[in-house]
Amino acid sequence: MIRNEKELKSKLNQLISDSDFLRLQESFEKQSLFQLLGFGHRETMHSSFISWLLSPTSSLNLGTFPLKRFLYYICEENVSNAKTIIDFDLIESGSLQLEEMEVATEVSESAVDPETNQELRARFDLCLTNDLVKIIVENKVLARENKDQTETYMKILKQLDDSYTYELKVFLSPDATTKPKCPEFIQIDYQGLYDFVIVPCLNHPKITTANKNILEEYIHNLRMVYKGVNKPMARVNDELCVAIYDKYKDVLDEIFDAVKNETPEKRTAKMSSPIRKSNISWKELYSRLNEDEKNLETTYGGAVREAEIDLISGKVLFEGKEYSSPSAAAIAAVNSVKGANYTERYNGYALWSIVYPNGDKKKLSDVRDDIAASLAQEEED
Repeated sequence: MIRNEKELKSKLNQLISDSDFLRLQESFEKQSLFQLLGFGHRETMHSSFISWLLSPTSSLNLGTFPLKRFLYYICEENVSNAKTIIDFDLIESGSLQLEEMEVATEVSESAVDPETNQELRARFDLCLTNDLVKIIVENKVLARENKDQTETYMKILKQLDDSYTYELKVFLSPDATTKPKCPEFIQIDYQGLYDFVIVPCLNHPKITTANKNILEEYIHNLRMVYKGVNKPMARVNDELCVAIYDKYKDVLDEIFDAVKNETPEKRTAKMSSPIRKSNISWKELYSRLNEDEKNLETTYGGAVREAEIDLISGKVLFEGKEYSSPSAAAIAAVNSVKGANYTERYNGYALWSIVYPNGDKKKLSDVRDDIAASLAQEEED
């Protein structure tokens, strides 16, 4: 407990002079090597880095250790809690021949859909194969899944003349609420990649100084806020933050108590390239949503209002009536609280949030930004 102003100033001086605090502060101020080169959060860069990280023959020189950690994360700790026929014992047994695994990026495949006789095309961001195992990774960084993308990939995989004993389909994204449309894809995120793969490699006794520096630069890149979402790809400073808090709990609690009723300014995202503003239509947005993203909710005047998006027509259903857009439904929702004669316009993207099956919520405006970023990324690629 801080007893007076003099003690508070003394504690603050100790805090801002502390080596851990200075290290944390520096991590916010400097750019990573990847950002300086101009591709801090480019999807292809992340895929290439992961390929290098997981390949048993890469210059990382840790053999199958990173690949085993990755498989463990996919099969035992994945975000979707999916069960697979590969488990910890099998991974560590040596029978999967992981030392022979080849890792490739941007692998193109095609097949004819037997139902429609149309040619289907796919470009797998990561493809890991040996004689027994095939792992396909769909990596989404700034983009969302294109309409039915993972379902199309699944159709192609079923048509390929492969005979693998074990086949895993993986969906990787920094946002755990961005889910694959095909349920056969196992969902993982960059936080898990950091926790279960990168950190163990960083602490491996055989890691060289040069490779440790590369991993640390990538970790710093994961910490940077990425566009469309005001949060990092992974929380990499948790341990350091807890250590600082434990040492200076009194002064930090004093600060938190003083500002807890104020809204802090949003962090400014450090980007590797300027954000391109992109306005997309309601049709472009709803056509890219999936069944887990059709339920809307808002709280206005203390009252909770719910709505549902028809993913075919784009109509928003609120209290038994259909509305042409989120904003039209927002006006109706506000009027249901304030009265039918209340005519002020409302931004439906700011008012409504998508409610996911697990209870997570995300502003419709943030989802729109994600999709706009995805479209911009597609054009750039």
